[in-house]
Amino acid sequence: MLSSGVTWSGLQGDTFFSIHVDPIVWLYYLTGLPAAILSSSWIGFFLDILTIGLLIFMIRYQGNQKFAIALFVLLACFYLTLTGYLTHRNYQSGIFWVVFPFMFSGKAKELAFDADRYFLLFFYFSAAIYKLLDGALWDTMHFSDYLSGQFAPYFLEGNTGWRTHLNLFFAHHFQWAHFIYIFSFILEMFTIVGFFTKRYDRLILLLLICFHIGDWVLMDIGAIGQLAFLGLLFFRKVDTTSPE
Repeated sequence: MLSSGVTWSGLQGDTFFSIHVDPIVWLYYLTGLPAAILSSSWIGFFLDILTIGLLIFMIRYQGNQKFAIALFVLLACFYLTLTGYLTHRNYQSGIFWVVFPFMFSGKAKELAFDADRYFLLFFYFSAAIYKLLDGALWDTMHFSDYLSGQFAPYFLEGNTGWRTHLNLFFAHHFQWAHFIYIFSFILEMFTIVGFFTKRYDRLILLLLICFHIGDWVLMDIGAIGQLAFLGLLFFRKVDTTSPE
């Protein structure tokens, strides 16, 4: 994310925020804190350094809950600031939820891991249900039309490459595009298995990584925060000998 400029200092300068994006976070925007941070390049630079420092300390001292709490709050504020900056709900919330279990210890930590896991499963399963209910799944032209609009700025700028050519192919062949859309629905729907057993967590991990790679190739949506979230929850050691 640092290399792509999606950081506190990378957002510096634009202090306009759409507080209508989500009523839940109105209070955060109304404090004026995001605008104050992004109005100063020095504050943004300091928070970037602080974020990296806390990540290093968490790797070095994994049992320290104070570092985890500070990093969770900092990354949550960054996510909310980014959401207001983009004026729409961005689904990179995994960038701070990934830290959530480390704020606890002992049995509470294990319960926090499970809570995070179920939240993530619901995140993708509810997306599949939305596709099922909003009617887009039955519209064979839906995804090809959406692809055309998603890459429109690249075409206007004359920015061509293998991804733009692939995008054009699916935009012009709606049957193939619709097949990809149905396949993505199946990948998200498969997460329902995780509500009943942990045995297939690594398979769910693989399928969701494939989903996000495809999303990046065709839609140019790089879900770095969500990939971090997946890595934490699904690379945990799972006891496959238990009845669960």
